Amino acid sequence: MLPDHQAMPGLARLINRLGDRLTKQADPLVRLDEKELLDKVSHRLGLKDYGDSYFKEGLRQLIDSVKKDANLTFLGNILQRAAIERSLENRLKFAEYRKHRPDVFMKTIHPPIIILGLPRTGTTFLHRLLAQDTDNRGLYFWELIRPIPSLKGKDHRKMLAKMEYNTYRHLSKQFDHIHVVRDNEYEECIVMLAPTFQSGVYYMMAPVYAYVKWCLQADRLKGYEEYFQLLKIYQSQTPNKRLTLKAPAHTGSTNEIKRLMPDAMLIQTHRHPVDVCNSVNSLVYSAHCNVVKRLDIRKTMQCNLDFLAEDLQRNLFSRKHHGMDVYDIMYEEILSDPLNVVKKFYAENGIELHRTTEEKMTAFIRANKQHKHGSHKYSTNDFGMTEAQIIERFEEYMKLTGYRA
Repeated sequence: MLPDHQAMPGLARLINRLGDRLTKQADPLVRLDEKELLDKVSHRLGLKDYGDSYFKEGLRQLIDSVKKDANLTFLGNILQRAAIERSLENRLKFAEYRKHRPDVFMKTIHPPIIILGLPRTGTTFLHRLLAQDTDNRGLYFWELIRPIPSLKGKDHRKMLAKMEYNTYRHLSKQFDHIHVVRDNEYEECIVMLAPTFQSGVYYMMAPVYAYVKWCLQADRLKGYEEYFQLLKIYQSQTPNKRLTLKAPAHTGSTNEIKRLMPDAMLIQTHRHPVDVCNSVNSLVYSAHCNVVKRLDIRKTMQCNLDFLAEDLQRNLFSRKHHGMDVYDIMYEEILSDPLNVVKKFYAENGIELHRTTEEKMTAFIRANKQHKHGSHKYSTNDFGMTEAQIIERFEEYMKLTGYRA
């Protein structure tokens, strides 16, 4: 089994040592108190309206879980607080934007393409491939973490994202061989759900087990209603383009998506669940080791397994009982002939594939071969699990997709 911690970059170690020595002085940088956070962010922006107060339950659950479960380093606590404050800022700016630009939210959204499916099933590659089509609009990381454009003056979102991204790269061990994140690259829209405080993005930042359990049981409709309204902002900026989105986190929320966007074109990708779980475990392990003192590996891997299995069960139930129209793609198809995958999907949905688009996609495929950033190696034994434990939780899914034990 892997060790419960990893060596951090020198700058991160220095910051953690200083934080540990100056506990009293550093406390305001890391303290998590709901009222204090709400008041501080409100005062900083000079805004008071956070919109629908439903989000406060998720905020409380997150704060409690960080304190109870996470065992964060000083730097980990700083990053967690910064993420919460950014989400609160986005809520305030969202409410203000709706007051000043009601016209944006009165318009309709063209039927978007939304890629979902278990994580580590080729969603990122497929998403960025589809974004090569100039009729499609993928969303960049910098505009996802701050989705609200400036109402007046210069828009600094791109600059802020670059500064934060460059800082983070100096403070953490990188895992480009697992998942490439760049401030100016197309990224998954799970980030848009962060201001709802019903988002798996917080689990990627810290082992908040109780929060994940709460998220699995929480009603998701209000969060997706806000997600839908945010999409209208992006659509208004490029009214003639088709939003092209992806997030494995949508897998268990097809009911909510189809209720709000019945014409959305849903793609679901599939891969053997043992490979999925091992790859997810490796990704989460790498992310958490950047921010924790010691990681409870068995508990983390069990949390990963529960989240994936339970969210997928929601998906299978919706598909079986609510007649969800979903286009299925196997991971092996994406690896062997990604351009043909796109051609078949376009043909199925009556989308024209222009010659110039096909050329751009071919160039993208050629430039982004698997393992471009290094080989991602993992095994079930790394995480104290057995393949039988994983297969037991995915038997129905394996029968439906044809994967064998």
